[in-house]
Amino acid sequence: MIQDVTLETRSPRRKPGEFELSLDPRITDPASFKVSFLILLDGDLVMSPEHLGVAYMVSALRHVGFSAEIREVEHGDEHHAAVVDHMREYQPDLVCFTLMSLNMTSCVNLCRQLREALPDTPIACGGPAGTFAGRDVLRNNPYADIVAVGEGEPTVLDLAQRLYLKEPLTDCPGVCYRDEEGGIRQNPARPLIHDLEVLPFPARDQLSQHGDKLEYIRVSTSRGCVANCAFCSAPHLKNRVQAGKAWRGRGPEQIVEEVAQIVERHNFRTFDFVDSTFEDPDGGRVGKKRVAAIAQGILDRGLDIYYNVCMRAENWHDTPEDHALLDLLTASGLEKVNVGIEAGTAEELLLWEKRATVEDNVTIIRMLREHGIYLAMGFIPFHPYTTVDSLTANARFLRDNSGHNLRRMTERLEIYPGTAIVSRLDSDGLLDHSYRDSLDPYGYSFADEKVGMLAKHFARLYNNEDYHRRGVITEQSAVFEFETYNVVMQTFISRLQRRFRELPGVEEVMEAFKEYVHAVRQEMGQFNYAFFMANLDAVLNDSLDSDKQERQIVEVEQYFRDRLGQLRSEQLRVGKRLTRLGARVAEISSTLPPVRPGGLPRTYTGEGTGATW
Repeated sequence: MIQDVTLETRSPRRKPGEFELSLDPRITDPASFKVSFLILLDGDLVMSPEHLGVAYMVSALRHVGFSAEIREVEHGDEHHAAVVDHMREYQPDLVCFTLMSLNMTSCVNLCRQLREALPDTPIACGGPAGTFAGRDVLRNNPYADIVAVGEGEPTVLDLAQRLYLKEPLTDCPGVCYRDEEGGIRQNPARPLIHDLEVLPFPARDQLSQHGDKLEYIRVSTSRGCVANCAFCSAPHLKNRVQAGKAWRGRGPEQIVEEVAQIVERHNFRTFDFVDSTFEDPDGGRVGKKRVAAIAQGILDRGLDIYYNVCMRAENWHDTPEDHALLDLLTASGLEKVNVGIEAGTAEELLLWEKRATVEDNVTIIRMLREHGIYLAMGFIPFHPYTTVDSLTANARFLRDNSGHNLRRMTERLEIYPGTAIVSRLDSDGLLDHSYRDSLDPYGYSFADEKVGMLAKHFARLYNNEDYHRRGVITEQSAVFEFETYNVVMQTFISRLQRRFRELPGVEEVMEAFKEYVHAVRQEMGQFNYAFFMANLDAVLNDSLDSDKQERQIVEVEQYFRDRLGQLRSEQLRVGKRLTRLGARVAEISSTLPPVRPGGLPRTYTGEGTGATW
């Protein structure tokens, strides 16, 4: 029997949720056991590949002596073939994938090739898809042997030890697996890890590999969420599969220490705090006291960093206390906030089980703008229950609040296992076979067929078939490029103002640039709104045709290219003006200058956006 490393509820010495990193004494040569984690660069991981869940599991395995590697797998058959060749040479004892709906197809294809190359090597899958649809994963992927459910560190440690000792999985908590007869078995889930500070800091192999090519480094300050949004598969109040507290947070001191180590060891200073909600557990006094302590700790340590977080609109109010906290956060480096606005109508906010009202959303948008913080808005205008009226209302809401990002007006709902919306779609007969067969995130029908036509029409405008069919970004159109550059430009503004506003003349130059950018964004918002409404009218009047669509692709591409050119040219002129005023613009780079004498800072890149297996 494996001791100490598992979360065994039958042990009288350990309470549920207590977890410690230790090794079964029968394992004499853990370094001989090799685990390979393959990260499929599909979906969001195309843009920033660091996978924090995998990094935590690798760190936990290495902590007790196992060998573990992280290997990225780019999209495409030629990249899969190269990874298979590496696996033949590496000869891992266990291969692991983290599954999301967007990489299911890639995973099955690669698993098939791995099974041919390494017929006796166990293949395990985990992640959100594995947590909520373990049996389905094994049914749809005949080449996988094991699916992990929930938080990965305890399970992968237990699994590695059992495989090393050649013990069965019959009593291994937190896994779904194939038995000797090929039947699918699911064991009870493990409790959640309550004390996150027992975990070692995540392995930073991908940071070491990519260096300053990464847009940001991910840091987790908490796990779980006290909300229950109907479309979200992150662990929250209503979809928990593991017993324990819905939200668990790390202490500010340990968080600041992790950030400080990354700054000191890697000269990197742009971070993405990946918590579902930064100001949880309650979004009130307790949660805000915690994030204030993190911000103050960053300032006290003298860490010159930039970071991004997620917030919920209903947690922020137009009060002196909340404005003061935003001032503290921006002083410590906050420059971008992701808020799940999702809708501009009360009816759709109710559909998504959002606690925020339309008024709450308008308030946080305004407050973030006042504090110079970039808003990365989540928005879902197209979903199976969308109506023409809701499309029109949402387009107006975006035009008036953040209309320069065209993709916000045209985004489609992605559906995931473990969400309330999937259950509703199933009961309403709107769930397609493609979802049941492969967890297709777009595997649903629209109640209004014309709305569905418009959703697919817009999806084709921005990218190739990879994006239209699977949401995978393999090429970058001007619409995507502008969305990325827009963040870079905003952080260019906020970083320069934060660092050089005391220099004579800098504030005037930056204010003029901000007015110019605002005017361009407003004009783009009007263009996007008119473009959206024209297409809506064309669908309703059955006047949309393929030739017109081809022309629109060219027109939209050219329009966004022109605006990108205008903004970049003005940004370059502003940079030169500031340099003449004595502002060292290179100091706002995402990475720190090299230690060597005479070295220059690396290039400014700027963009910023619970660990399961």
